[in-house]
Amino acid sequence: MSGNKERLSGDRHHRKNKRKNGAWKIIITLLIFFSVIIGVVVAKVYNDTKSAVDTTYHKVKHDSERSATRTISNGKPFSILLLGTDTGDYGRTYTGRTDTMMVAVVNPNTKKTTLVSIPRDTKVAIPGHGFENKINSAYTYGGTSMAMNIVQSYLNVPIDHYIEMNMGGLVQLSAALGSITVNNDLDFTNLGYHFKKGKVTIDKSNILAYTRMRYQDSRGDYGRQLRQRLVLEGLVKKIATVQGITKYQSILSALSSNMKTDITFNEIKTIATKYRSADEVKQIQLQGYGKMIDGISFQVVPQKNVDAVTKELKTALELNN
Repeated sequence: MSGNKERLSGDRHHRKNKRKNGAWKIIITLLIFFSVIIGVVVAKVYNDTKSAVDTTYHKVKHDSERSATRTISNGKPFSILLLGTDTGDYGRTYTGRTDTMMVAVVNPNTKKTTLVSIPRDTKVAIPGHGFENKINSAYTYGGTSMAMNIVQSYLNVPIDHYIEMNMGGLVQLSAALGSITVNNDLDFTNLGYHFKKGKVTIDKSNILAYTRMRYQDSRGDYGRQLRQRLVLEGLVKKIATVQGITKYQSILSALSSNMKTDITFNEIKTIATKYRSADEVKQIQLQGYGKMIDGISFQVVPQKNVDAVTKELKTALELNN
């Protein structure tokens, strides 16, 4: 009974902040390119890069049947759980929840990165907390370790590493890189910023307003994800420019101030050399349907949909299905 009260209280708090979340898919997807960024600058700025990576390193324990270090050193496909938390801005310092959860599989043989988006409200069982929980509450209950274990069990694939980033990261990355231009397909106003149809300028002041909006879009999350991909494309292109590379210190500062990962510096060097060609991103959405259970909104994902995503991930990992 106490577990149910805890869960219901957490969900009420979560709904209050729901409108302030949602920028994370772009932030976390950008982190896939973190190793590529390092690969570009590491020869020139080795010490700065190592210092930034050492700052972000936080090892956690989770159930694993294989060695991530050995997998990467052998140049085999590996997986990363990408987490975006609703802290780091608006004065929020509590544990928070992971309002974005994605699994990325990087395969140097196919030169592809497979990216699976998991709805944050996906209904799952969490040991010790009952059968009716949202998957993003795993982080609240047990931190990164529990989040990795729950996702690994739910999708039935090994999770080798994690990358976690908070809300302040996107603004700092935008500040480091400067403004970008995107082709916006919907006229709307959000958080005091107006975005017309056509080409609009996105910078550190309006980037959260642009990437978070979904309530004025008939496509809901799908429209929001489109805007996030547009911004991601613009940021990645700017990173790849000479101007972006010359700002490496600001980029590394934004990442080290807002990111945690259990990927070591040596592993990142290996990724930068053996995996940097895996820059073609295949995006997959784990699809469910909305259902109210005891007054709480969940995304219920049919098992066949889970199985289909598991098959995609195992294929990308070159595991037997």
